[in-house]
Amino acid sequence: MIARFIKANPVFVIAGLFAIISMFLVPPNAGYASYIDWRTVSLLLCQLMIVQGLMESGFFRLLSQRIVSTVHTTRALGNVLILACFFSSMLVTNDVSLISFVPLTIILFSSSDEKEMLVPVVVLETIAANLGSMLMPFGNPQNLYLYNLSGISGIRFIGLMLPFTLVSLSLILLSCLFLPHKELAGRGENKNISLGQNKRLEGFGSLALLTFCILVVFHIGNVPTLLALSIVFFLFVDRNVFRKVNYILPMTFIIFFILTGNIQSLPGFSDALSNVIKEHEMITAVAVSQVISNVPAAMLLSSFTDNYKALIIGTDIGGLGTLIASMASLISFQFYCGSDKARPGKYIGVFTLFNVIYLIILLLVTIPATGGLAS
Repeated sequence: MIARFIKANPVFVIAGLFAIISMFLVPPNAGYASYIDWRTVSLLLCQLMIVQGLMESGFFRLLSQRIVSTVHTTRALGNVLILACFFSSMLVTNDVSLISFVPLTIILFSSSDEKEMLVPVVVLETIAANLGSMLMPFGNPQNLYLYNLSGISGIRFIGLMLPFTLVSLSLILLSCLFLPHKELAGRGENKNISLGQNKRLEGFGSLALLTFCILVVFHIGNVPTLLALSIVFFLFVDRNVFRKVNYILPMTFIIFFILTGNIQSLPGFSDALSNVIKEHEMITAVAVSQVISNVPAAMLLSSFTDNYKALIIGTDIGGLGTLIASMASLISFQFYCGSDKARPGKYIGVFTLFNVIYLIILLLVTIPATGGLAS
């Protein structure tokens, strides 16, 4: 059981070990509480509950059925699924977008005639979810954290990321043109999905909470009210939400807050590291993301620079590249490995090739655009 937990949550475990080591250098004290950005942690917890409520209600299954019901060719189906990941990730995060659409993709492309479509479509879905999520402050965890930390307005955040999002969308649309184009086989699996009254209540309530959550992110409303409403709603409507929420993610944030807070407290170390990354924040964020993924990279580097705009861009683009550059990419990989006759080696090869191409192109666009980026 312990080995399974470590394998499923490597970032949490490794960060926990380093945090414990840092406690020997900076013994626990009253200042530890000030390390933690409770607004970010609370917003993240609310978002996780709300999205889990949408999943439990059957909202995403119903949405998926509606999306694929009108297409008739393999290319059209692939395009719809990929673009659904791109746009849905802006509101429900890249993780949830992939959790919702990758299993459906595996089912739809499971026939022998269309099996060759599976790997490129899932890889492009993953890229689309990681890039689409960068537009909004709540599209992914590192955006939410850096947005709260930077203090910029929601409109300015969207304005900052819009050019890169549009370039990303253009690349995805171009990639979709190369998908095979042929008639789809029969879809006997596509049965009409109907939701019971309680599930409809859960779905509408979760959508209302999601709307309120978005307003709170943009500083309209407050986090305690959102948290209280979310807890009360799911207590009465569906307590399974509390059991299925991924608490590891907010706990990982807390651990990283402690770790980076202790690192900052070490005499001389913080200043030395700040000087190393000064004026290279964006490219440093991309590079560090390749090794420890973009969420930890955002939390670590934000302790040593106040050029948050460069970190936002760098960690978002840094989600491309290696399989661990964005933890959301591992979700797709795990789903694919669980499919019939999966070929993990082929998947990693195609994934790496596509990601490196996208990363190089976006870096070529981004580096000149951010050359004079001020904090």
